[in-house]
Amino acid sequence: MTALRRALAAFLAWPRRYHGLLAGALLWGCWMLFGFWRTLLLAVLATVGYIVGRILEENQSWRALVDKLLSDRYTE
Repeated sequence: MTALRRALAAFLAWPRRYHGLLAGALLWGCWMLFGFWRTLLLAVLATVGYIVGRILEENQSWRALVDKLLSDRYTE
């Protein structure tokens, strides 16, 4: 486990441009393996999963979240 933590610490110490490079390479790899639409679906589902996890982690209610999202757009 300590080797994993050291590897994670080394990765986080890299400049952000290398994180972006790695993310781009992973996205390209998924695109080559699965195709454009499946990769796009994967990205959308990952984003939805992240949002749901964040809501559950913060113990927010769905109604409060929807009210917060829509209140700025539809106020007079």
